[in-house]
Amino acid sequence: MSDPGVVSAQMEWAEGPVRVRRLRRGLDARGLAAVDRAERALATALARRLGPSYRLTDLYREYGDSERWARDVVAEAMAPLRMPAAVAPLVDAAFDHAQGGLRPG
Repeated sequence: MSDPGVVSAQMEWAEGPVRVRRLRRGLDARGLAAVDRAERALATALARRLGPSYRLTDLYREYGDSERWARDVVAEAMAPLRMPAAVAPLVDAAFDHAQGGLRPG
């Protein structure tokens, strides 16, 4: 796909896992567990929103809408810890991972 918005989003997604690894550095066991819970919660929420079969355009559209729901998913999963700076890297990593399930076409 050559849509500039999609290409830009994919570049952001690709940075997500790297940023999550950086985020994990220096966290104690409690912080690491919270990040793990948030990763699982985002993956579950995204899978539920996308369904079993989706295309890149569907993923991109959901990314545009993720600001509305992802912050709450992360906050709930990480409670009682509060790490607002973790939201963007975790969201980008979740979308990067979700690209592996794209339907061709």
